[in-house]
Amino acid sequence: MSDQQLQSRQRVDIISPDDTLFAIRMRRVRAVSRNAFDELLKSKTATIGAIMMIALLTVCILTPVLATHPPTKPNYRVRLQPASAEHYFGTDKFGRDIYSRVLWGGQRIVLISVAAVVLGLALGIPLGVFAGFFGGRFDSISMRFVDGLIAFPGLLLYLLIITVAREWKLEGFWNDLILIFALGVNTMPEIARLTRGTSMVESKKEYVEAAHVVGENSLYIALREILPNIVSPLIVNATVRLGYIILIIAALSFLGLGTPPPTPDWGSDLNVAREHMESHPMIAVYPGLAICYSVLAFNLFGDGLRDILDPRIQER
Repeated sequence: MSDQQLQSRQRVDIISPDDTLFAIRMRRVRAVSRNAFDELLKSKTATIGAIMMIALLTVCILTPVLATHPPTKPNYRVRLQPASAEHYFGTDKFGRDIYSRVLWGGQRIVLISVAAVVLGLALGIPLGVFAGFFGGRFDSISMRFVDGLIAFPGLLLYLLIITVAREWKLEGFWNDLILIFALGVNTMPEIARLTRGTSMVESKKEYVEAAHVVGENSLYIALREILPNIVSPLIVNATVRLGYIILIIAALSFLGLGTPPPTPDWGSDLNVAREHMESHPMIAVYPGLAICYSVLAFNLFGDGLRDILDPRIQER
């Protein structure tokens, strides 16, 4: 970097008296973003995971453009066809295009996974922060509730909620909402316990005591002082949790408890392919590879973020 470029960059980083509060905050955001990007490039695991995840999300966004056939329309004249120029991945026993079903199924499963994790974070973070910071009776009651959810098997919880949805004859969008709710409720206990533990550690540090001395109220300290300092482990946990939820959604659909057919879903496509595993094994390979790729992308990115954000690993 030349002296002129260095001086120009320094001038950008200097805060001018004429700068507004928004400009100062945006400058800090850009500085943090540059630092995070540099750290990301240093971790090969995080870089590979990020590339795979960006590719997955790009394909999900471009699915309406990339798909070549309606994913739910059967065509029995071309059933069980091998891969060709007309059908890139071949067709299943109903004559549906596997390539289009993999794309649309991926868009749906990623969207449900992200929504479920966001719901789990929205429920677990406030509960964990307040339980860890305030303690006392609220901590005891909330953690006993969380322990009860953890002790309840996740699969049974899914079955209970989905069975109720089936009794109400909820389909389509409402069925996906019920699935998001079930997955989000199951995600919440782990998020709450992680948030509570880190909040208890942070609440004993000097900057929290200084905030008390200054006269800040407890709600402000919990949300504006403690919460920003415990974001790192939550981001790592949420990223890895995405891969786990993708597996759960595929497993539920494979068992016939997820999205009802003919909605495209990787798990239900694997279930349909079981009858033809010996004669047409490639029908099961494509949705199986899609599941493996998605889970691996989120797990690699989550492990890389953990290596970057965990100071104990950086000290080794």
